[in-house]
Amino acid sequence: MLHLFKEMRVLREEGKLHKRLLARTRILFFISLALLVIVLYNIFLNGTDAFFAGVLAFVGFLLGLFLFSRMTGPMRWNEEAEVIETGRMDIVGYVTIGLYILFEIGLRTFLKDISPASETALLLAGVFGALFGRVIGTMLEIHRVYLASHAAEA
Repeated sequence: MLHLFKEMRVLREEGKLHKRLLARTRILFFISLALLVIVLYNIFLNGTDAFFAGVLAFVGFLLGLFLFSRMTGPMRWNEEAEVIETGRMDIVGYVTIGLYILFEIGLRTFLKDISPASETALLLAGVFGALFGRVIGTMLEIHRVYLASHAAEA
């Protein structure tokens, strides 16, 4: 993972990464870290079930990595500007947003029935996983596009 952060930094320094994409990825990363801190606080000080929070975070991470990272649209290499950028959001992106909303509503409804006292902390654990997975998925997509574009140059 540190390799991906280093690669994004190098791409930014070379001017080959679109600034909006970089800013969006950074913001989501820091929001996910803030949610992790809140979840850990609730686990250690409020007695939230750590195992259940971990399972929700892991499920959220997998959904974020494989599904929700497609929300922003396909990434491509812009030959003219020589920069990685996101394309226009297609039908898959809109469907993904709908699935994300359903995930949030379903998780909230499920947690309200299972554990009303820890509902917020467990919900944030799932949201943390989804956002963190989305960040990692976006970074992996940037890595894939960058490698594909540089393989064509070689």
